[in-house]
Amino acid sequence: MDTDPFFDPATIRMAYFALLLSGRKYENLELAVTQEMLKLDRLSSERSLPYIVGTSKRIFAVIDSIEFEETSHRYLIKFHADNGDGQEKVRSERVDSKRGEVVKKIWGRDLVGHRVVIFKTKENVGSKAAPNGYRVSPYCIDYGKAK
Repeated sequence: MDTDPFFDPATIRMAYFALLLSGRKYENLELAVTQEMLKLDRLSSERSLPYIVGTSKRIFAVIDSIEFEETSHRYLIKFHADNGDGQEKVRSERVDSKRGEVVKKIWGRDLVGHRVVIFKTKENVGSKAAPNGYRVSPYCIDYGKAK
């Protein structure tokens, strides 16, 4: 049995349903469904933001500070986790990466003193400086000022 998502009836139905929800008219429905399936495939790839966020550890915290580091092209986020004793830190993804504009929108705003959910993952780099990788936060949900 073929496990290719392009032959999976559930994927085809999901792509067709996404097209129906968009409300747009298509002259070539077969082509439109194929294009939608490619979008769905990209969303579920291991390098996609939804996949990375979905597999990240969630930390409930209050942000202490956010600084931009010119040398690393990343934001340095310092926070106090609800279940932690002291201040912790994590870096954002690089702002000069493919998702750079998203990174700027997430971490370039004033979140100091806000209650958030920080999504944390390891970014494997394999360098001598960080053989185990770096702690990186690809996303954050803001719940507003902490009380």
